Amino acid sequence: MRIRTTLILANFLSTSLILVFLFISFVQMSIPNQSILILTIITFAAGTISAFAYFFLTDPLMKAVNQIKSESKKMSQGEFDVRVAEKGPAEIKELGRHFNEMAVKLDRMFQEVRKSEAYKTELIANVSHDLRTPIASILSYVEALQDGIVKDEAEKDEYLETIKKESHRLSKLIQELFELSQLDSRQMPFHPEPVHADQIVLDVLQQFELIFKEKKVHPEVDIDGQLPQVPVMREHIIRVLSNMIQNSIAHSPENSPITITVRKQEHSLVFSVKDRGAGISLSDQSRIFERFYRAEKSRNKALGGSGLGLAIAKELITLHHGKMGVYSEEGKGSNFWFSLPLKQKGEWS
Repeated sequence: MRIRTTLILANFLSTSLILVFLFISFVQMSIPNQSILILTIITFAAGTISAFAYFFLTDPLMKAVNQIKSESKKMSQGEFDVRVAEKGPAEIKELGRHFNEMAVKLDRMFQEVRKSEAYKTELIANVSHDLRTPIASILSYVEALQDGIVKDEAEKDEYLETIKKESHRLSKLIQELFELSQLDSRQMPFHPEPVHADQIVLDVLQQFELIFKEKKVHPEVDIDGQLPQVPVMREHIIRVLSNMIQNSIAHSPENSPITITVRKQEHSLVFSVKDRGAGISLSDQSRIFERFYRAEKSRNKALGGSGLGLAIAKELITLHHGKMGVYSEEGKGSNFWFSLPLKQKGEWS
């Protein structure tokens, strides 16, 4: 039964009960029949007017209820960008407000689900491609050796060296995927210890000493004096900084500097690596930390990157309760940075 029908029937029932009680009262009080008739007509007229008043006063209520009903049906069919007018009686306004809040939350949730599904699809495609490439290369070289196509010993050594490199590349990719899985599931151990920032920078620079010479780029180091120790997992931060410097070397022109800076900002230390390369477009900057994303696919492919380095780096910084980002302008180079809190919760003070 509809709400309006129920309300009108309730009004009719109450009016009828009033008429019955009035009639009984009039009879008991020995009121003349003409007076009883007049009072009955007046009561009946009041009841009729009340019924019409019910009908018109419930009209906004019915419109609001019907709108909620209509939009709820759309939601049941998968449309979550629905809204209802927040008007009518106070309770209906509140109901409309709660309905809209629920619709917004559901819409946001399902958008995230759709994005997640699209991301998973893209991730699987990228993983498949990056796994298939070295495997196909390894298979082709192994088959060539097995079939006896290669006779020259020097050429055989080249084939074996290529197989070795592709095997290392495949192993590295699998290891990176495993590490990302650990970071996603929050299974990566986290036991920070206080270290000096300048020592981290020095350790990383020593790793790249020969590469700086080969690529004809030179490092410039700018570290604030008397920096406090920072609680970190040393190897993780060395890896992050190494990734940033490696990327800068790869994209820097010859005879250009790479600037490594460490600054204290309020309750954090901020590390940055700036190059003078081609820079990164705004559209690429918004996705540069996504897994398997390559800002310049051809160049990264030539460099042999998996597209996971920056994604892992950002996850490692997040593990340290820090932040990571990039400032870049096309034609003017890039400045990658990350910040680390000077105190970790419950670990060191």
